[in-house]
Amino acid sequence: GTGELITTVTRMRANERTEDKVDLTTGKVSPYRYRKTEISSYLELGLFDSLTAIGELAHTKERSELIVGTFENNGISRLKAGFRYSIGTWEDILFSVQPLVTLHLEDINENPVAIHNGDMDAELAFVLARSDEIFGLDTFSVQEVGWSFRDSGRPDEFRADVTFGIKPRPGTMFLLKSLNAAAIEALPNEKVYRANKLAFSVVQALPKESMPGASIEAGIERLIDGEGTIEETAYRIGLWYRF
Repeated sequence: GTGELITTVTRMRANERTEDKVDLTTGKVSPYRYRKTEISSYLELGLFDSLTAIGELAHTKERSELIVGTFENNGISRLKAGFRYSIGTWEDILFSVQPLVTLHLEDINENPVAIHNGDMDAELAFVLARSDEIFGLDTFSVQEVGWSFRDSGRPDEFRADVTFGIKPRPGTMFLLKSLNAAAIEALPNEKVYRANKLAFSVVQALPKESMPGASIEAGIERLIDGEGTIEETAYRIGLWYRF
């Protein structure tokens, strides 16, 4: 089969605030200072024409400086595994189903749903993908709608993500993403969790003579709107390798 491995380094920060941890006006969690660095490797491996295996491993280092003290984590944070099965094509749209299981291996300080070591998420997502051409440029779009079932008394989560890609020239790709997630009920602290983010990145293929199948990525992700979450901005660099 064919596959793709994407290794990404993400540096995320939350805006400094002078008020308490929870902004009573917006409901957003605002630590005085929050920094996180995450290194993740995401793998897709085609097993058959209609079946693709999916896996991810992430290492997280984070630091929260709050009124009550400073909290730090550093270690392997999650392991994800699953597959994507292509159901078929209709009107040039490829329909797929994608079940994924995530095992959390570390407590995450500033996660709004209070993730702890040993917690598990089971997500079932439906994926719609389409390739097209606009003004002579190759484009594609991917829509994902997923429902995560969560243990340890954490509320389930619904997400709806949209990715639009355009290739202005051979070897160059622009990606624009809308990432949206929300808990289906109030959190244990009676806060409502909802996050709407936008992300943009550029992927550039490296010279085939020196690194065939490899590309580099640079991008940014930012919270646009939300409740019960942190005001975050993330910067990302990555290495893509197709084989």
